[in-house]
Amino acid sequence: MTNIKKTFHLLLGTIFIIIGLCGLILPILNGTLFLLLGLILISFEIPCIEININKYASKNQYVNTWYKKLDAWMRKIFGK
Repeated sequence: MTNIKKTFHLLLGTIFIIIGLCGLILPILNGTLFLLLGLILISFEIPCIEININKYASKNQYVNTWYKKLDAWMRKIFGK
């Protein structure tokens, strides 16, 4: 069961990152939001990514606010 959950987090995180990259080019999508969602999902399984996100988010107040809200929301939904 944990392998399925890990694969799901990594797959969904990768999809959100791809959508986020498209959102940086297309004016319709909010790329930053999808990039953060994807990185948060991947950080559930890869701790070094979580450390790097925290390091970057602490330097930027806007990103830090969104990161904390999204991280709490994602942990509540996915039970991490």
